[in-house]
Amino acid sequence: MKTGRIGQQLLLALGVFALIFLLAEIGASVAATRHGNTPARVEHITTGPYRFAVSLYDDPARAGFALPFVIAPQGPVHGTFRYQVSSVPVGTFMPEGKVQMDGDRVATIVNDSVSPDPQVPGGVQGAAEITVQGAWKLHVVVDGPDGQQAFDVAITATTLPPIPIWLGWLIGFIPVYGIGVFLLIQMRRKSQSVQMSA
Repeated sequence: MKTGRIGQQLLLALGVFALIFLLAEIGASVAATRHGNTPARVEHITTGPYRFAVSLYDDPARAGFALPFVIAPQGPVHGTFRYQVSSVPVGTFMPEGKVQMDGDRVATIVNDSVSPDPQVPGGVQGAAEITVQGAWKLHVVVDGPDGQQAFDVAITATTLPPIPIWLGWLIGFIPVYGIGVFLLIQMRRKSQSVQMSA
């Protein structure tokens, strides 16, 4: 009987651990799309009659994660601005909208979503989708009171260092460990019930 309770407590602890890990991963993913208080890099852009400050909140960007950014007009704002922002890989354009980057990496242009920045009149905030490592640019098209202008901001994307192979196998086999513990508990419980009935 005690073995059954210990097994149940062990499985409960494993489930709680898995839930905490899952919630931490969800929190990290959500935090990656929001910008912090201090930008990692600020680019000052002049394009035609407009001046902008583009704040990037990761520098270099992390491939596979969203890159939070803010675009703020500089000087007095007269009229409204509409922005179209795209993440564009740097390389050779191929058919079907793909881009051959350095090496054998292939990426596509991603249209990024933006929303008004409540702290900056005429400004927007958004998250650029950077899918693979390499050179990218944030391509911005602005429609304002003095016409349409476009500009680019260079971005370098890196990847996280790979985890060691032994750690990957250890993590990958977590379900097998759980099944093994469950079967061991069931075998002990069955042998105890056979001993009690004999």
